[in-house]
Amino acid sequence: MILPHIPPVITRLRIKPDEPAEGPPAIDGPRPPGKRRIHTDMTVAKVRYLVENTGLSYREIGLKVGIPHSNITNWKRDYGWQRPLHAPRPWDLIPTARHGRRQKLRTLSERLRAIAERMIQELEETPGVDLDKLMQALQVVKMARLEAMGRRGRFRSPGRGMTGFEWASREQAIRGALKEMRRGGVDIDRAPQEALDMVIDANLPVEADHPALRERGKRK
Repeated sequence: MILPHIPPVITRLRIKPDEPAEGPPAIDGPRPPGKRRIHTDMTVAKVRYLVENTGLSYREIGLKVGIPHSNITNWKRDYGWQRPLHAPRPWDLIPTARHGRRQKLRTLSERLRAIAERMIQELEETPGVDLDKLMQALQVVKMARLEAMGRRGRFRSPGRGMTGFEWASREQAIRGALKEMRRGGVDIDRAPQEALDMVIDANLPVEADHPALRERGKRK
């Protein structure tokens, strides 16, 4: 007896967003115009799956899903997503000595913003108004805003030269960084020393013989 052919049942797997514990259910379709969250929960779920289960870079994930890779960086930070061990390291986890000028300024901007938030929180928790502390917080906010705006063509790190030339370049970098802060409205005398040290360090020329910049040898 020949049994009739029964085609196998094909089940299509689909990534579904997690249902929120409270509030309305997850939105699976296009959002209404005028909403701040322009991406659907389905898109966020797809990005999270690729971030936590693949070794693709943020740029590759963005091209695959169709969103800017900067959104992925913000989502990972805000939602606490964890990348697998074989995934490439993001720019903020690369050793500082290997950072380019753009990465150093981005790191500096984030650190200044963290200092400003910490100082503002201390002011909110302290009864009364500390004018000196308030002025310091305002200066850090200005510095963070200037670093976030970026500075193009203000200073270029010199090549390898004599010790005297390197010293002059270092002094020029410090003067240029402080001058740029004053031009942006920062009162250097009232700015915290911690924030000034960060600005100066981010604008110093890179040492050509820094251990982190040397070529890696073969492991023994």
